[in-house]
Amino acid sequence: MPESNQDHNDPNEVQLDREDAVSDASEDVVDAASPPARPGIFADPVVRRLSWLGGLMLVAFLAAVASALLFGVLNPPAPRTASERDLKLAETQIDAGSTEPEVWFSYISALISTDQYSKAERMINKARDAGYEDPAKQYLLVAQVRLDLAREEYQAALDDSDLAIQALEAQLVIEEEQFAGTKTPTVMIAEGLGENYETLLLNRAEAFENLGQSEDAIAALDEYLLKNERAADILVWRGDLKSAAGDTQGAISDYENASQYMPGDEEILKKLAELGATDG
Repeated sequence: MPESNQDHNDPNEVQLDREDAVSDASEDVVDAASPPARPGIFADPVVRRLSWLGGLMLVAFLAAVASALLFGVLNPPAPRTASERDLKLAETQIDAGSTEPEVWFSYISALISTDQYSKAERMINKARDAGYEDPAKQYLLVAQVRLDLAREEYQAALDDSDLAIQALEAQLVIEEEQFAGTKTPTVMIAEGLGENYETLLLNRAEAFENLGQSEDAIAALDEYLLKNERAADILVWRGDLKSAAGDTQGAISDYENASQYMPGDEEILKKLAELGATDG
């Protein structure tokens, strides 16, 4: 029989078409059943504001830490000078509760050396009120004189040095009377008015010099040099005062004596040359 003109479908193609139709229908069902996509957490304006606030707080904290490190709050810088080291050491002892007059004197002296005058004065008064004074040393009055000089209050320095010397002399009398009965020597019996008295003599010389009272300044240095004849720097100081007062020969004598303890010192040689003398 002749072939028919009608189209015949391939069984394999029919099967593929059915599978495609089923797949498309399944995808439509899944899409219809899936919930809509949820927005991200930062889409919420409240969350965004809290995030910005947290970031700003973190930046502020880091800036504060950096500033503290820069200015030494978290990590204080080490002392840079001898005065700062002395101050730190004495301050540590004071904070530990020391009542030793020498410690308080060192602390106050360090405060003065670092130009902390108001605090030094408060500490002098605090130590005095607490009774941290050594009658045989008069540390607090010596510190007060040093503070007066630092503040350029020269008359006050003389007045306070007078009080200190009077206190030392009165204490020496007391200890001499006690020694007469007990025969037990004290430091003051052995040393007399002591090192602080000699310091007061130098303080007085400085005050007198700044007040234009050269003769009184020289007299104070004369007394100091009676027990410290090898103090070359004080000999030079007295020589300067004598030179300024017109006592050329006295100045030359002091410079030459100082040169024995500081041989070849250029400054002394220069002073001698200016006065028309040579060392030797």
